[in-house]
Amino acid sequence: MRTMPVFSALFLLAFASGTQAETLACAHRGDVHSAPENTVPAFRSAVEKGAHMIEFDVATTKDGHLVIMHDSTLDRTTDGSGKVNEITFEAIRKLDAGTWFDARFKGTQVPTLQETLEVIPKSVLCNVHLKSGPGLAAKTAKTLQEMGRLDHCFLACSVEQRAEAKAVVPEIMICNMSRQSGNRRAYIDLTIELETEFIQLAYKQGTDNLEAEVKELHQHGVRVNWFGAQEEKPIRLLAEAGVDYILTDNLDLCLRVLADYGTKPLTIVKEK
Repeated sequence: MRTMPVFSALFLLAFASGTQAETLACAHRGDVHSAPENTVPAFRSAVEKGAHMIEFDVATTKDGHLVIMHDSTLDRTTDGSGKVNEITFEAIRKLDAGTWFDARFKGTQVPTLQETLEVIPKSVLCNVHLKSGPGLAAKTAKTLQEMGRLDHCFLACSVEQRAEAKAVVPEIMICNMSRQSGNRRAYIDLTIELETEFIQLAYKQGTDNLEAEVKELHQHGVRVNWFGAQEEKPIRLLAEAGVDYILTDNLDLCLRVLADYGTKPLTIVKEK
């Protein structure tokens, strides 16, 4: 029988009782309208505004440290250059990851996974998107386990990375990303077969039959993340289709629109 963390079990119970879960907001790479993406200020702002989920990207440095960086290179979001996996952690930490966004953020560092989790409370779901690299999935899963974060963090990853992570942390939650760019029916079938807790759908696969697909996935205990929506019309479409989490680069707008459907910003309860 499928086993899962308490958070997932409660989700299944809600659907078994006929209660429709509300659509919630995921801050894609943090609150990127207010602070530089994938940095502590962006994550802290997302938490303060009431994001229900925060998505961020984990990569490895040349010497094996876990850092938060979307691109394979440093060029776009820091004052450095070169591939992340070819540069040491010490060198990356000396870079400025904030001035490109606004001078107010001068001196902002590329954060580690640990630093990121330290500013995100356990009441906020963490969508941990794995970049490529040998051993990345296993190391990230072990870090989440050691920090006691398995109950609110999941890995968005490939089938191969899923296997690597579960080999060391069997209970780790997963969002299937394999076959995401292909046929949606095959993607949904694979996700159900793998019994992952999440799937990430996207506009490039269309929205036809979305409501029925969401209901089917919910029946199998799969929560639906959607990448992404930055405008009012698509946010409303996704809310009406029953999507669970909308990945957005415009957190303020997403929260305002979702309020029309009864969704309130997450109120953070201080952790003991």
